[in-house]
Amino acid sequence: MAAGRNQTARMNLEDPSARRWQRLPTTWRRMAEQTGSEPMSQGVLALIEAARAEPELRRLYPYTSHFTLWFSASEGHPFAVTAPAVEPLPDGRFRVRGPRQTTVLGETDTAGAAIALVVAHLPGE
Repeated sequence: MAAGRNQTARMNLEDPSARRWQRLPTTWRRMAEQTGSEPMSQGVLALIEAARAEPELRRLYPYTSHFTLWFSASEGHPFAVTAPAVEPLPDGRFRVRGPRQTTVLGETDTAGAAIALVVAHLPGE
């Protein structure tokens, strides 16, 4: 976790995406505490922390909806989603879906492996 905090300290907090990367873990940490370490909240928090360590993803705007972590090229509605999304599963595993949610790209045992799969499927620039 200290590495994640160091990454946040190096972010340009003038950038809306950087501010969001800073706030999102705190929001989900509070949610997990309020729900008594509910597995889905803990899974989202693990995904956020793993994603925050990836420079390719930190350039995108992270947001969550229905326990799914999304990445957008824009910081507001309508979001410009071209990257895969990732969600925790009730059994503690993680599922990565394509940007339109119609294709499952894979399921993994760890948040880090799920985020690596997201990075591997980022669109080329």
